[in-house]
Parts: sequence; C-alpha cells; structure tokens
Amino acid sequence: MVRIVKLMVVFLQAFFILSCAGGRKLAVLEKNGITAAVAAGSLEDVAPVESSGGKSGGPQVVEVQDLQGKSIIMNAVLDEESGEMVASEQLQEIVVEARFRHVAERNGQVDLVFELSVPVQLQERVWQIRFTPEYRFLGDTLISDRVFVTGKKFRKVQQWEYFMYNNYMGRLVQEEDVMEKFGRERQKKVFLSRFGEGKSDEASAHYRKHLLEGINRGKLAAGERIFSRFVVDPYPSGGIRLDSVVSDNSSEAVRYHYVQGIRTRAGLKKVEMVLKGEVYTNGKKLCNLAAAGPVTFYISSISSFTDPSERYLKKVVSRDLHLSTLYDIGFAKGRWNVDPSLGGNALELAAIRRNIAEILENDDFVMDSLLITAACSPEGKLHVNEKLSGQRGNAIREYVLEYVEAYRDSVEAGVWEINEDKGYREDAAEFEFDGNSIAITEVSEDWDQLHALIEADTVLQGKGRLLGYWKIADPDTRERELVKGSQGEYIREELYPKLRSVKFNFKLHRKGMLKDTVHTTELDTAYMNGVEALLERDYKRAVTLLRPYNCYNTAVAYVCMDYNASALEVLNTLPRDARRDYMLAVVHSRLGDERLAVEYYLASVQQDGSMRHRGNLDPEISALIKKYGIFNNQ
Repeated sequence: MVRIVKLMVVFLQAFFILSCAGGRKLAVLEKNGITAAVAAGSLEDVAPVESSGGKSGGPQVVEVQDLQGKSIIMNAVLDEESGEMVASEQLQEIVVEARFRHVAERNGQVDLVFELSVPVQLQERVWQIRFTPEYRFLGDTLISDRVFVTGKKFRKVQQWEYFMYNNYMGRLVQEEDVMEKFGRERQKKVFLSRFGEGKSDEASAHYRKHLLEGINRGKLAAGERIFSRFVVDPYPSGGIRLDSVVSDNSSEAVRYHYVQGIRTRAGLKKVEMVLKGEVYTNGKKLCNLAAAGPVTFYISSISSFTDPSERYLKKVVSRDLHLSTLYDIGFAKGRWNVDPSLGGNALELAAIRRNIAEILENDDFVMDSLLITAACSPEGKLHVNEKLSGQRGNAIREYVLEYVEAYRDSVEAGVWEINEDKGYREDAAEFEFDGNSIAITEVSEDWDQLHALIEADTVLQGKGRLLGYWKIADPDTRERELVKGSQGEYIREELYPKLRSVKFNFKLHRKGMLKDTVHTTELDTAYMNGVEALLERDYKRAVTLLRPYNCYNTAVAYVCMDYNASALEVLNTLPRDARRDYMLAVVHSRLGDERLAVEYYLASVQQDGSMRHRGNLDPEISALIKKYGIFNNQ
C-alpha cells in the first residue's frame, strides 16, 4: 500500500510538469497561428487561408488555468450542449479549402474522401484532440465516426488510471481470507448462538459465506463511483473511426485518410462537410477547434445522362375487322325455309337483326361482306344433306338481304374523313352491301362438332365405343351405327339439333381508312416509371422496368448498376452521338480496355466540347486524362 502511494506521488509530479509544457504549447500555438487542416482529396490541393482580424470591441474571452495555475487567455464561445461559455483557441480557423471536390456516385453510393492533418504543434503529449465530421445534405445532418489523436503521455495517464481502478477491483476478498481479515468474533458468537449444538461447522460456513457476500457486494456497488474517481479520461467506445497515439519524437503532421460512404437519393447534388474539433486533457475540455466554412462535395452521376423525353406506345390500328357469331337457327327435318315460330328461332333471328343494325349504325366501321355457313346434322343421306345445307344457307341469305334493304331505306349514312397522310377517303353515301357481298358456304354434316359434343357429354355411356365409329369411312354407314341401340334416341334428340346451326362471319373496315395505321398517342407508363426511377437513382428498379426496351436509358441504368457487359451490348446498337460515346468510354475503362476508352472519350469530346469538362467528374475518365496527358498540348 505504501508503494502504491509513492507511485501516485511520482505520477502527479510528472503530470504537473507535463501540464506546464501543455500551457507553454498553447502559447506557442497562439503565437504561430497553428491549426488543424482538412483537405478534400489530397493535402497538396489545400490553399492557405489568411487570418481574419478581430472586429471592433473584440470577442468575449475567458481565462483558462493549467494544472500549475498558470493563466491562459482564450476566446469564449457558447457550448451548444452545456449552454456555458467555454474556451476556444485564438488560432486561425480550421482550413477547409481544396481545388477538387467533385466525387462520382456509383451503384447508389458516393464515397466522400478527405485527409485530416494534425500539425506537430498540436500534438501535445498530454492532450487528446477529438475530431467529429458532420455531413449536411438535403436538409439532413449525418454525424460520422469521430477521430481521436492521442498524445503518448495522455495514453500513459489513461493506462495508469485503469491500472489503479483494476487494482482496486482486484482486491475483492477471497473466501479463505474472510475470517482472518474480517473475523468479527463478537458478531460470529451472536450468529452461532442461534444454531443448536452439533451444527457449529455448518453455521460457521454459512457465516463466512454471508460475511463474504456482504463485503464484496459493497465493493462492487461502489465500482462505478470508484471508476469515475480513478479514470478521468476513459478509453473511447462506440462511434470511433480511429484512436491513434502520437509518438514523442513526431516531427511531421499526422495524416489520416477518411472515407465516408453515403447512399445517394433523388436530388442529391452536393454534400457539405464540417469538421469540428475539441482538445481534452485531465478529463476536461481545454478548448474548441472551431470549424471554418464547410467543404462542399459536388456529386456527379451517370444518371445525369438520362433522357427524360416522353415515350409513347406503338399501337397498330388495323383497318379491317372480322367478327364471327354463331346462331342456333332451327329447321324442320328435311326443310330449309326460315320459320320464326319454330323453337327458339324468334330470339335468334332478332339477335341477327340487332347485330347487323349495330354494325350498320356504327360510326367507326363499315360492313364489307358477310360469309354465311349453314351446317346440317348427319341424319339422313349425305347427298341429301349436301343439297339441304346449301338451300338453308340461301334462305338465311335472303332473310338478311331483305332486312338490309329495309334498313337501307331508313338510314342516311355518309362521313367525310380527312388525314394529312391521305390515308382516308370519303365513304359512299349508300351502303356498298348487296347480294354480291354475301357469300354462302355449307357444312353438309358437321362430324367434327358432333365428335366434340359426345366427348363433352356427361350422360352418354360407352363414349369410347361411340367415338370408335369415326374410323368408318362412309358417312352414311357411320351414322347408322352411331344411332343404333338405346342411346341413339338421345343422340338424335339432344345432340343433332345442336349441329343445325348458322355461322355469320362479318368483315368490316374502319370508315375512311385505306390502310393500317400506327398510333403513338398513348404514354408508355412502364417506360416512364423506369425513367423516373433512374432520375431518383433507384437503379435496381430502373433496370427492371427498362430492361425490355434495350434503349439508350436502359444502357444508362446498366452503367449506373455497373452491369458493364449488358451496357456494352446495348450501347453498340445505338446510333453514335457524344453521350453514347462517353458512356462507351466509361464502360471500356471499367473493362480494362484503355485504348478503346480513350478513343471513345476523344470522339465524344469532338462531337460535344462540354464532354471535356465532364471527364473530370468521373474517376474512370479523369484517370485516363491524367495518365495519358490527353489535353496537355491544348
């Protein structure tokens, strides 16, 4: 214990001496105007900043004392966290000037790079300098991981503090020592008296355990208080990018390359970085290193090549239109005349008249022709059914002609259509629809339809046997075999009538139109959503939406996602222009073909002079410009 006290005395004496050196160092900093420097890109790009003179009346000041009581006069600034006036160094503001601050966004992320330099004059051995980068963009602020630059003696002090604390916590009482160090005989006798004779050993063990737990519980409970007493500068934890120790014999500035990745978002064109600094010693903040104006990073992205032009669907509008309708017109056995009173003929004929009227009244279409197909059931001889189907077709034809003639007398028609491409003409005032416009074809016996009806029927038994009759070549023999037996009546009564049908095939054309035309007035929403995603830098969604088009914007999306092979395939199919050649230069550079990359870049500059300046914004192109000295002789 005496040895520990002696060590503490020696340590405090050394600390007083070092703190005196710290006070002298502050005076040197004040005299020489030394500060920390922040450079975006490289320290070689940093330009000097002139010291700003004080305003009339002078700033507020505070008096700071070092450990020996020596006073140092420093500027006073308001600490936003504590609300108190704290010391700020009387030095130049932190330098945040650089010639190049353009950074390229790739695959939805941008890496902001700067170099932190701490001059040797700020590397006081008993100091710790804490830097905190803040990034401001689109109304948000991102507080990044801190950087600690720790003096070697400061770190030794930290280690000593932890040694003292761990030494205390390591002095927890062991069970074998509890009775020797904390016997408390009187308390022990009182405790043991509560137990009967013959249980002294058990009682003694219980007493030792109880006493040990009580003593150590008190020590552990005081651990946090003891920690704060011994350790005034704890090791940093959480949100730390770097904690470096400055050597005693350091003769050069400490440089740290700092990279911060930020996910891009729509509208992100620039990011401002402010670096704040604080100097700590002996558990207290000695002063602030106030940041100057922010470093501004300008974000460049291949997505700026996006073509926002609207795209329309290519929709082919056909001149001709074909409509097919099946009518269930019933005919008496062996008859062909149209009888409205037979079965459901009245409803079917009304439907025929209504459909023809709708076509004739339509403002967009004109009826050119009508093909009537009449079919018969296999019942009876084939040669009779062949004649009968033709007669039934003619009967329907006459019925339609009579209706069209009556309709023609009651309707006036005539439309004049004009189009610049002369694709329209004047329609005749009268319908070009007469007997020559109606053709007839017949299906004497509709065996194909009957086959389908039997397959779909749920009542017939032995359908496999029935369908086997289709192997019989002669239609009349086949029909006789089919209707034999108990199921013949069902086939004649339920299935045959469904075969006696009339099918209408209408051929129409759009009024005034001489040929098919292409309309492009409907906006292609899928494509435009892809363009919107590209502009918002949602590249994964943009690729999904634009992939089917294989167009210019598809190539832009591929380049943004670093899908270089796919981008190259699309770009090679596009017509040559400055932007296409520029992107080819970027892609070939990524693929390692620098010769082609340079050729395409020069071609893009030749077509559009602004591409020369654009090349400085993209790392693939700027590297080629520097490596080959492309514009050195210009």
